[in-house]
Amino acid sequence: MLVLALVLASSVVTAAEHIKIGGSGTGLGTMRLLADEFTARNPDTDVTILPSLGSGGGIRAVAAGAIDIAVTARPMTESEHGLGTIEIEYARTPLVFAVSTRSNVTAISSRELAEIYAGEFVTWADGSPVRIVLRQTTDTDTEIVRNISPEVRRGLTAAEARPGVRVAATDQEAADDLERIPGAIGPIALAVIVSEKRALRALTLDGKEPAPHNAAAGAYPHYKRLFLVTGTKRSAAVERFLAHVQSGAGQKILNSNGQWVP
Repeated sequence: MLVLALVLASSVVTAAEHIKIGGSGTGLGTMRLLADEFTARNPDTDVTILPSLGSGGGIRAVAAGAIDIAVTARPMTESEHGLGTIEIEYARTPLVFAVSTRSNVTAISSRELAEIYAGEFVTWADGSPVRIVLRQTTDTDTEIVRNISPEVRRGLTAAEARPGVRVAATDQEAADDLERIPGAIGPIALAVIVSEKRALRALTLDGKEPAPHNAAAGAYPHYKRLFLVTGTKRSAAVERFLAHVQSGAGQKILNSNGQWVP
C-alpha cells in the first residue's frame, strides 16, 4: 500500500504541466491576471511569469526553448521569423503620457510635449520642475513618440542628447520612475497602469482621452500592438493557454485592463 501510494503521488507530480511566459513588460501584468484565472480552471498546470525580458529577449528565449510563450510589443522582424517562431496578435493598448496621481496635471498638448523634450517647458503650473523619463532609443515606445509630430521628434532628439535625463530600461522601471520622481512625465502603455494598479494618471493628449475605445476608433492614434510568440510545436498546455487568452473570459480580462482586441 505504501509503495502504491508513492507511485500514485509520483504520477500526480509528473502529470503537472508547466508554462513559462516572458518578454515585454507591457503585457506581463495582464498575463499574470490571465494566468491566475487559467490556473484556477486548470489546477494541474503551473504558469510562471518571468520579469521583463523585452520583446527581442522573449523571442530569443522561445527560440532557445528557455520559455514557452513570449509577450512582445511589436511584430517580429524578418530575421526573428527565421528562428522557428510564430506570432499571434492578441490585443492593443494606448501608449499614454503619464504623471503621478500626486500631480495636478490632467492634460497636455503635443506642442507642450515638444517643448518639454526640447527643454523649453521646464516647470509645471504649480512651479514644480518638469522631469522627463525617456525609454531607450530603440524601444517601441520611443518610436511611437517620435511619430507624434515633427516637433516632438526634434524635441525628443534633443532630450536624448541632453546629459542627466532619466532613461528607463523596462516598462516596470519606467512606471517606478514616474511614480517616485516628483514632476516626472513619460510614455507608458495604459495596460501597465491598469493591470499593475499603478499610481499614475494617463493624460489627455491634444484633447483626446487615451482610452481603448478612442484608440480602437482612431480618435486617439497612439497605441502598441501586443503579440504572443511561440515555437512551431506547442505543448497541449500552451495550446490551452492560448485558447484561454482568446476566449470570452480572456478577452474580458484584456478589455478591463486597458486593452482592446483587434
